[in-house]
Amino acid sequence: MIAQSAEVVACIGGVVVDRKARVIERLHPGTSNPVTVRSCPGGVVCNIARNLAKLGCGTAIFSIVGHDANAEHALDDVETPNLDLSGVNRSSTRPTASYTAVLDEKGQLYIGLADMAIFEELDPDWADSIASAIARSRFWILDANLPAATIERLLRANQGRATVFVDPISVAKAARVRPVLNEIDVLFPNAKEAAALSGHSVETRDDLVQAAAEIRRRGVGTVIVTLGEDGVYLDNGEQGRFIQAIPARKVSDVTGAGDALVAGYVYAVAAGERYEPALWGLAAASLTVETEESIAPSLDRESVLKRIEASLTQSETDKL
Repeated sequence: MIAQSAEVVACIGGVVVDRKARVIERLHPGTSNPVTVRSCPGGVVCNIARNLAKLGCGTAIFSIVGHDANAEHALDDVETPNLDLSGVNRSSTRPTASYTAVLDEKGQLYIGLADMAIFEELDPDWADSIASAIARSRFWILDANLPAATIERLLRANQGRATVFVDPISVAKAARVRPVLNEIDVLFPNAKEAAALSGHSVETRDDLVQAAAEIRRRGVGTVIVTLGEDGVYLDNGEQGRFIQAIPARKVSDVTGAGDALVAGYVYAVAAGERYEPALWGLAAASLTVETEESIAPSLDRESVLKRIEASLTQSETDKL
């Protein structure tokens, strides 16, 4: 059953099988590279939902997978008491989506390879079919794995009832949310996606500020531009400010950090936590890059709060 609580966060978008191929030595393009390969369930919305569940937030995923072994393994691995999977459909014609990340010797993304054809089945009719279920949630998270027409159908139907958070995923897919920017409460683009959505080139910090302001002028309530190790730039219409990243003890793998950031932010908003929601996101991301897993095993409310408070103490010490 789809969870009945109004506090359940509806996560609408992609469930994907993630494969990480990490080179063992220095990466050499155009030739064979020795790698280690790991496979796990992923997808932006799926990862966000899993992080939210670990933070103690009731969560429901609305997506689609195939009738294949990848789907069985993914759903078995994702299943947890705080996470409702009954909104995940099965395709009879297409395989479960997959994403292969090729990481260099430092754990940084070199290239990502996506097979996402199955999400074409998440069409406007599907959007209509989940309308009553997601209407019970006060908070929605969408990713741009959804077709543009589906995103528009969902957000136009919302009419401001739920708070809507959107991750545009990539430059190419960001175009899918452009027609409905005025229906989005909080948007999480990276710098390249912000450039694509604003029409402004982003080469400097000033460019970034202008791009975020332009996206807000197009209707988004709050723009949070993710900047990796440099933190985020937040523009909520009252003030624009750069917020530094919360340092990790070590960086093992950056995959999943952006999803953790979104989850931490959404959790803080939904739970009414103290401290700026962006700090919850940055702390969750900090914990995530310390592990090779896309979802940090140690992630929970207490570990994130501890990381926030340690960073604030350090900041205060640095000022002395």
